[in-house]
Amino acid sequence: MKRTALVARTALRCRRATPCSRLVPRKAALHRSALRAPLMQPFRRCARKPKPGDDRRMRHACRDQPCYLRIAGVCTGGGASSVPTHRNEGKGLGLKTPDRLTVPACGECHAEYDQGRRLLRAERRALWDATFLRWVAARDGAGAAVVNAGGEGDA
Repeated sequence: MKRTALVARTALRCRRATPCSRLVPRKAALHRSALRAPLMQPFRRCARKPKPGDDRRMRHACRDQPCYLRIAGVCTGGGASSVPTHRNEGKGLGLKTPDRLTVPACGECHAEYDQGRRLLRAERRALWDATFLRWVAARDGAGAAVVNAGGEGDA
């Protein structure tokens, strides 16, 4: 007795409530080749939920800028690989400082500022405040630092 291959009659379903990036089969065809390599199409990505303090302009202003933190013995200069570095005060579990409180830094300075052991907490805060005032003057061009760098809580 000869057996035939199993045929998929319905499309496979996702088990997740909001599948953002999984691939699912378009339609299950009624022939054998569909069982081996089903045609895949991606789900549409979920829209990013806006969070308080999000400001794309401030994050993108740090692109292609030199490193402003300049931690001695660590800094590589930044340039094309600079990243926006957020202030470490006023954030915690589930909290993030606003994007207006960022400065461009190279990856090494950013890692040292966040996780390093070379600087004490007071030294880090003083370094960040001085760096932020220099960055605001360069970013705005006029030299008027309107944004208050300190006093939004201690972490």
